[in-house]
Amino acid sequence: MTESPISLLDSGGDGAATVRNAVARCLDEVTRAGVTPGRSTETCGGSFAVIAGIGTTAAGALRGALLHDALAAAGVEPADTMPFPDPAMLLTDRSWDLALVLSPWKQQVAEQLATRTDSAVRTGVVDTVVRGTGGPAGVNTNTWAAQAAMETVLGGRTPDTVLVLGSGGSSNSVALGCRRAWPEARLIGSARNAGALAAWAARFGADAVAPGELKALCAEQAPALIINTTTWGETDTSEKDPFVFDFAELTRPGNCYFDLNNRVSALQTTALRSGMNVMSGTFMQRVTNTCRAALLSASPR
Repeated sequence: MTESPISLLDSGGDGAATVRNAVARCLDEVTRAGVTPGRSTETCGGSFAVIAGIGTTAAGALRGALLHDALAAAGVEPADTMPFPDPAMLLTDRSWDLALVLSPWKQQVAEQLATRTDSAVRTGVVDTVVRGTGGPAGVNTNTWAAQAAMETVLGGRTPDTVLVLGSGGSSNSVALGCRRAWPEARLIGSARNAGALAAWAARFGADAVAPGELKALCAEQAPALIINTTTWGETDTSEKDPFVFDFAELTRPGNCYFDLNNRVSALQTTALRSGMNVMSGTFMQRVTNTCRAALLSASPR
């Protein structure tokens, strides 16, 4: 049975309202999971919070301006930030209030948490752990953040076809956002890892297409929205090897491209030159951090 569409896009085109809608949905999920966000007894309490992080870029993310801007807007002051090297050390430490979970740990951390929100369960991915009064709980803020970004870049358009490049943890969050916003759209995935792609397609009722077959597929009907969930384009080094997909052949004027990476990459430049509407991952990261700050302040801002 197809789910009824859930839109985050504000009818008046108000970007701030779209962010608030995403945060409200995320907080509602946390409440329905039976989680009451609390503070560690070892922290300062009040408006202060200890923020942890795990992942290859955790140290940088904990210092990031987007995170600290969101915390400040919610009236939360970081008492300390703590990067951890592995899930075991993170989950046994009781001195933090909220933890950022970054690649490559999103799926592994999800498997170790007894309490998870619906989005975390449906995707098998956790990007945030909040210390609830009953213990740590896994949250997937990225499903709502990605959906807010995708609806915004499309400007209210309902896509007939959505193409997701990559089969890592983020591809699951993006797919769930697509299914919520546009349950009738054809969802296509493509990746080098055939096994992971097949599992992803089965989970979301999508079509799995090998990278070499995309050109012919898109020649018939180019996808209205393309999302890059891979790390190609994340750094200069990542662009030294050829992209596994023949990206230029997938682009069409008037269609949309969403890249989860914040850096302006060759892919984004190619999409812009082809006349596509393009968005980097910055807006999605802003929404994710606003959700995290709201979990600490216990109310959307």
